[in-house]
Order: sequence, then C-alpha cells, then structure tokens
Amino acid sequence: MYFFKSREFLLVFFSALIFSFSFPPSPFSFLAYFALVPLLFVLRESTPKQAFKWGYLFGVLTNFLLLYWIVWQTFYGEYFVLPGSIAAWLILALYPAVWSWLVASFNSRWKIGTALAPFFWVGLEYLRSLGQIGFPWLDIGYTQTNYLPMVQFASLTGIQGVSFWVILLNVMVYYFLARSKMGLRLATSLAIVILLLIPYLYGNKELNQKIDTEKVKVALIQGNIDPNIKWDPRFLDYNFQVYDSLSRIAAEAEPDVIIWPETACPCYLEKEPRYLSQVEQLSRELGADIVAGTDDYYVAGPEQFVFYNSAFWISPENGLKEKYYKIQLVPFAERIPYSGNQRIFEEIELGQANFSPGKDYTLFETEAGKFPALICYEIAFPDLVRQFVRKGADFIVNITNDAWFGRTAGPYQHASIAVMRAVENRISIARCANTGFTMTVDPYGRILDRTSLFETANLKSEIPKRNEETFVTKNGPWVGKLSLLITLLGAVIIFIKRVF
Repeated sequence: MYFFKSREFLLVFFSALIFSFSFPPSPFSFLAYFALVPLLFVLRESTPKQAFKWGYLFGVLTNFLLLYWIVWQTFYGEYFVLPGSIAAWLILALYPAVWSWLVASFNSRWKIGTALAPFFWVGLEYLRSLGQIGFPWLDIGYTQTNYLPMVQFASLTGIQGVSFWVILLNVMVYYFLARSKMGLRLATSLAIVILLLIPYLYGNKELNQKIDTEKVKVALIQGNIDPNIKWDPRFLDYNFQVYDSLSRIAAEAEPDVIIWPETACPCYLEKEPRYLSQVEQLSRELGADIVAGTDDYYVAGPEQFVFYNSAFWISPENGLKEKYYKIQLVPFAERIPYSGNQRIFEEIELGQANFSPGKDYTLFETEAGKFPALICYEIAFPDLVRQFVRKGADFIVNITNDAWFGRTAGPYQHASIAVMRAVENRISIARCANTGFTMTVDPYGRILDRTSLFETANLKSEIPKRNEETFVTKNGPWVGKLSLLITLLGAVIIFIKRVF
C-alpha cells in the first residue's frame, strides 16, 4: 500500500490526470502546458530504471483515461476486442516509459535530459505514427485545437511542431518551479511569455487572412443508423431509404457533391445491381455527384477473395465512376498488421475484418473540384493526407462511422484531428460521420457547420477550395524526423556509455 501513497505515485497520478483532461472534449486545453511537470519532478530524482517504471505507469493511466472508448464495442457484442484493448493500453504505455528512461538517463550523466525532453517526446510520437501498427491518436499537439490562434504555425511545422512547443512549455514551467534563484526564475518567466506570445500573434495574423477562392457546395448526410441493425440484411432497404430521403432534402440547396459516410451502403455495392442502380438513379435525378462508403472485393483465385474498405464516386453522367480503397487500415480491427508479409500473422483470428490495404492515392476529379475520400482513421496520418494534397486536392472529404465510439470522448478526439489536418495543409475538410460529428472545416481550422452526436441530419455547407501549398505540405514532417533522429542518437549514446 505504501507504493500508492508514495510521493512519486501521487505525482505521476496527478500528471496523468492533468494530461488526460487537456484533451477534447475537455475545454481546458491549457492544462497541457504543465501536465508533465509533476512527472518531470519524479524523473529528476529517479534512476533510469525507476524512470521507465514511472513512465510506464503514466502511460497506462493516460491510456485508460483517454482510450477507454476502445472497449465500447463490447456493448455492441464485440467482446473479442476487450483483450486487444487492454493489450493496446499496455503496449502504447511503452512510449512514455521510453521517454522517461531517456530523460532520466541524460539527467543522470549530463544533466541535460529535461532540456532534451521535447525532442525525445516528439521523436517517439512520430515513431508511434509509422508502419502498419501506427497509432498517432493522442499526440499532445491535438490538445490545442480548441485554441486556433495557437496552432496556426502547424502549417510550417505540422502537428509535431505543436507537440514540441507544448512539451517545451512544460520544460519551462518545470525550470521555473525547480530554480531557486530569482534571476533564473525571471528569465524562465520571460521565456514562457515569449513562447505563448509568438504563436498567439502569428496565429491571429493568419486567422485575419481573407479567403478569396471559389467555393464548393457540399451536402453531408448523417444517417444515424443504429450499429446493431446496420449490417442486418433485413434492414438493408431501410438503410438505403434513409440516405435517399435525406439526400433529396439536401438537394434543395443544389449541392455539387453529396457525401454519405463510411459503409453507408452496408453491402458490396458494386455486386448488388439493385442498390447500385438506385444510387446511380438518385445521382442523375439530383444532378449531383455522390460519394458513398461501402465494401468491395475481387476474386483473386479459387476461393481467394480480396476485400477492401472503400469509397465510391457516383456521377450523374457516368454512374459508378471511380473507387478508392482505404490505405491505412485500423490495426487488429480491420487487419492484422504485417499479415501479408508473414504467414504466422495470417493465422491470428481476433474477429478482424481482414481487409487489404489500398495502394493508389486516388483523387475523385469532379466538375466541382478534385478531392480524396479518406476513410475514418486515415485522417489521423499527416503524411498520408499530405500525399493527397500534393497530388492536387482542392479539398478533402473524410467519411467515417464513429457509432461504435458511443457517447464517449472518442468522437471529440477524432474530430479534433481533422481540424489539425486542415490547418497543416490550409485545406477545407468535409467530414461525414454516420452518427456525428459531421462537420465542415475551413483552411484555418474554423468549424463552419457541425451536427450533434446521434442525430439524423443533412448538413449543407460551402467550403473554399485550396489556394496555397504550405511549408509542411511541401516538405513533410521535418520536425518529427529531426526529433526521431535525435532520439535514436540519444538511445545509441546511452547504449555505448553503458557498454564502454
């Protein structure tokens, strides 16, 4: 029991609590500026081995508090996700554990671990986003999407730059509290003020820019279909009736593009001529392009099927015009990572969908403009989004089905990620969700229109086309790559010192 009453445990617990309450839907984004300070005090007095344990505890606590929604699927009968959810919490906790170990290691030898903390944190955040098991969900920079002036420099640095800035503020607050000399405290106070003032002034200047580009009229259909009945064949007609009727109402605004969410068509639409012809006829009648989420497959050989999570573009003139296959699949839910490379992984069965990843960065080139139809989780990957923008996207469509989040923090966290992608690339985003939040975002991250959770709605909005290429769009995640390089060099240096 002493462990739970110890000063170190209380500080780590307090740090995890503040950190968690800085993320959406909490309005207290400023908590992120000092959330790690209690943990930094613990690391100051810890050996590297102890620091790893405290960092791991911090990671487990924050994952439990922020990712509790992962187990929400059990309420929809998906009990198989519970072991995987707990495993995810435990695995993801390794990142703050390694960060704590690095900070303590450099503190114990050279007293510079705290100063290097922003590089180590961002390097590990960036590492966490890579590969088929990438999970860039809880980057600390996302806490700041409530404060739009403070994230406008993301067009220069990407989300990694915002995370670096937040951790640097934590370091400055720590130094302010740890130093006893008045002169050093005054200098640190000045540094904190400057760190807050520069992004604020730059952000306000950017937000005052006039957006003077052609606009696209979009209609986003939030069907609010109960996930318990969505895939029941008996309700397939009902499902299409909901989207048909809502689209006809939305058509009164004469939209250029009508957008349905991920798996709005809960079938293999191209293999269902009756339903495909219904959607094609609807597009012709309304005179608008329709983007609809559905599943797709092709036969690769005898009893060999390749399945995809897809978005279909249906045009008034040509019917089914183009398809996009989701590239970045949700690990362990849509696909076992690396199952295409190692046969041993193909034998794992966790109830996953077993989709194959798409390979093509497809843009739907409509008369209204060119855009990708990113599916769900893909919006969380900055470099993936950047690739579509570099190909010439005028705006971004993001379709998702967040019903399985329930009324948790999940939909709020997911929506905040879309805001950051808009700012990074100075591009509008039309986000269509089955149960919310459906919304449109301008190139500066301002939410133009938004629905509520779990309501049946059609959202009509006008979004400006992209008219610039930002520094980070052109050059990629340079802050993340630089920080990861420094982090890896730091780990190598520690290893060499321990061996020699």
